[in-house]
Amino acid sequence: MSKSGLVLAAAGTTVVGRTAEADQQDVLVFTNATLIDGTGTGPQPGTTIVVAGKRIIAVGRHGIAPPAGVRVVDLRGKYVLPGLWDMHTHTMDLEQLLLPLYIANGVTSVREMWGTAYVRQVHQRIASGQVLGPRMVVASNVVDGPHSMLVNLWGKVSPEQVRTKDEAKAAVRKAKRDGADFVKVYSHLDDDTLSAIADEARRLRLPIAGHVPDKLSVVRGSDLGMRTQEHLYALYVDVSSARDEIRTIIQNTPVDPNDPFGYFFAMRALERQAIKSYDPGRAAEVFAALARNRTALTPTLVVLKLFTFPPELVRKPELEKYVPKWVVEQRWALQSVPPDQQEANRAFYEASVRLVRDAAEAGVTMVAGTDGGFLAPYILAGFCLHDELELMVRIGFSPMQAIQSATRDAARTVGLGHVSGTVSPGKFADLLVVDGNPLADIRNTQRIHAVVANGRLIDRAERERMLAKVEEDAKRIPPPPTALRAAPCCGPSALRY
Repeated sequence: MSKSGLVLAAAGTTVVGRTAEADQQDVLVFTNATLIDGTGTGPQPGTTIVVAGKRIIAVGRHGIAPPAGVRVVDLRGKYVLPGLWDMHTHTMDLEQLLLPLYIANGVTSVREMWGTAYVRQVHQRIASGQVLGPRMVVASNVVDGPHSMLVNLWGKVSPEQVRTKDEAKAAVRKAKRDGADFVKVYSHLDDDTLSAIADEARRLRLPIAGHVPDKLSVVRGSDLGMRTQEHLYALYVDVSSARDEIRTIIQNTPVDPNDPFGYFFAMRALERQAIKSYDPGRAAEVFAALARNRTALTPTLVVLKLFTFPPELVRKPELEKYVPKWVVEQRWALQSVPPDQQEANRAFYEASVRLVRDAAEAGVTMVAGTDGGFLAPYILAGFCLHDELELMVRIGFSPMQAIQSATRDAARTVGLGHVSGTVSPGKFADLLVVDGNPLADIRNTQRIHAVVANGRLIDRAERERMLAKVEEDAKRIPPPPTALRAAPCCGPSALRY
């Protein structure tokens, strides 16, 4: 900054042919903020943040008044964080509701875990500026083995089903042609097909992430290059003293082509048994391998809570106004949990969160993801990311660790740490402004004062208008002509994507 104006050219932000006056109209100067920049540094009061266009160009304590013609926003008493990432989302439909819910909650970037044609189109509209929505990192179509339970699960959407190495490699090449940012792998792959996917993905410079296939160990998946592993699948078995016996059962359990869900739930039941014989020594070996390979975990605690807590502790009636009534009736019909099952569910939840804590303490990176969208009951886009952060703190993470799981560590995990995840010059202008210190109480991330999404300031009044429009739109959107096939969710066992 200088007394004569902002020297944007020095920051590489001036576009040839534009006037200095036009450039200054694109500039936002936030003053007197308390910054929590995502690096792990404590709160930095009295901070000025300068945004030009879609980038942050300066951060620090500046004593010079901004020049005339620049918009100045006084954030005295407010806390500024990097815009949040949700690392596991599903915008399968109804983007007119989901996109504003993400932005209104400060979720400025998401990782879409099923790269359907619909999702790719939404991504293109956001990237071109046609609609306001979160920055998207988009998966391939799901790549699964034969007899996948995902066939026609969401209308006519089905995964790529591969049986041979050649088919597996072809699926990766298709993902590349489709413009996928990474390959999403799933539960029914075997060692041969996952190895072939990994080889081809490495050749084409595509990361792989997703479910650890049921017949593989988490270490094998990590060694093959999985960037993230979702939902703790397979980890439960691999940290058990009964690992070898349970692995034998898994290898000898066939998939009934007429009931692939039955196989899926059988695997989840085995995991529940496995964690009862948790072996800290064996777990330490697994965690060391994940940390060595820089494989992150996306524990999706909100989903863990969904299928282990009674419905009355999961449901949030105050959010139903943002959801079409038919979504609540068709997709969000929670099953009651018998009293005798509730105790077993709670024990499984406690064992699971111990697993997450132990992995984090051993140096495994945790990233915040939720299955956000309308896919799972009461895991509502945007709002659920704040629930995930709150759960992380409840189970033993510090508020700073929780915040970094949705900022710095998330951005690094998808290879965007150089442009996202912290508040520093040169990075995307994605910010969350809140009314209280989230390091004192993580729930303060929900006290949203303003959001900056890709350089656009959404103040409190505009945010309230966005939410009000979602509420009104939700009342008017009719159900699809043909009801989407519902996954069997969400009693003692739940389907997690």
